[in-house]
Amino acid sequence: MEVNVDVAVIGAGPAGSVLAALLAWRGARVALIERTTFPRDKVCGEFLSYDALPLLERLNLVDDLDHHGSPTIRRCRIVGRHRQYEFLLPEPARGVSRLLLDDLLFRKAVAHGAEPWEGWTADSIEAHSVALSRNGEHVSIAARVVAGAWGRWGRFDAQLGRAFVRDRAHRNFGFKRHYRREPASAALQHDVIELHSLGRGYLGVNDIEGGLTNICGLVHSSRLAGHRGRWESFVDMLRAEEPSLETMYSAYEPAQDDFLSSEPVIFRARRPVEGGLFMAGDASGVVDPLTGNGMAMAIQSALLLAPLLLRLLANGAQRAAIESEYAVAHAAMFRPRIAWSRRIAGLLSHPTALDNALRIARGNAIGGFLVRRTRSDHAAVARLADVFFKSAEGRVQSAGGAPVGPS
Repeated sequence: MEVNVDVAVIGAGPAGSVLAALLAWRGARVALIERTTFPRDKVCGEFLSYDALPLLERLNLVDDLDHHGSPTIRRCRIVGRHRQYEFLLPEPARGVSRLLLDDLLFRKAVAHGAEPWEGWTADSIEAHSVALSRNGEHVSIAARVVAGAWGRWGRFDAQLGRAFVRDRAHRNFGFKRHYRREPASAALQHDVIELHSLGRGYLGVNDIEGGLTNICGLVHSSRLAGHRGRWESFVDMLRAEEPSLETMYSAYEPAQDDFLSSEPVIFRARRPVEGGLFMAGDASGVVDPLTGNGMAMAIQSALLLAPLLLRLLANGAQRAAIESEYAVAHAAMFRPRIAWSRRIAGLLSHPTALDNALRIARGNAIGGFLVRRTRSDHAAVARLADVFFKSAEGRVQSAGGAPVGPS
């Protein structure tokens, strides 16, 4: 069977689902492809930065976060071996699990008209086609545009010959688990995200919906020798090494049976257009999780890409120019914050150096400076979202024969 669409989006995380929702809202026929079924979990800090919220407000999703009890996070606390530094965030953020957020975003895309291909595996891709399979059934999707939103690591990265795949010196691995507070620790504050330093890595701790706390870490692969995926023993080792981590973990009890771990996380440059495919989210560039800006960056990349794809659908002859324009806009929006995130990660991954730096950290000035360097301005994202939703440009004939663009 063959299906014709305007845009095929591979991956229904924050970047893919938001991109599909925006394009479908403007009338494009969009296939949103996700190999798993919702709700499903992901390794993530589950901190939704304030600069993601303007677009979610326009998609009417902030009320859903409120309904599900997604906590508001107003402060950040950096915890070293012997010192702490706490500061107010410039704007309130939210704590929300990927189980909840990804499901909400996927359903929103479908409600806007995206065609759900949930539970289908993309077996092969080209610039204008995707081959899918599920339980012995096969479908070919012909698309005018294919967008890759499969995250930090996917088998198509190797197929496309992306350079970062071959890098073994900079491989990191993420791990996370949901916890509940021990009764004696019920008075712990809910509106703070904590960042804990450890050798060649770090941990993030913040509350999410349902009275749960997410503890998520990232470590260089060299720290995992001898553990072979046994995350319980690795965390026990960390607790023995770092008294602050022992204190933190002792306040919680696991709410999930096992740890969830990631594929390799490699902080190397990647291009936002590869082999004629437009990349979004982590597939286009990875920011250090410590910034708490990964989900926001994924959502913003979709907002950046959507109007360009609408122009491409309106005039396919502009493809080369639009690919170049996206690459330039993507670099301008994200490259500085990725560079800053690497600098901060270098400090947070060295406990002694962090303690020395925390000697001079006072008030909100330093924290506010670093936060602003690792994310977009709230008002700037709001303006970008307003332009998209108020624009009447980009009216073309979709693959289904309907005009692309608001009626």
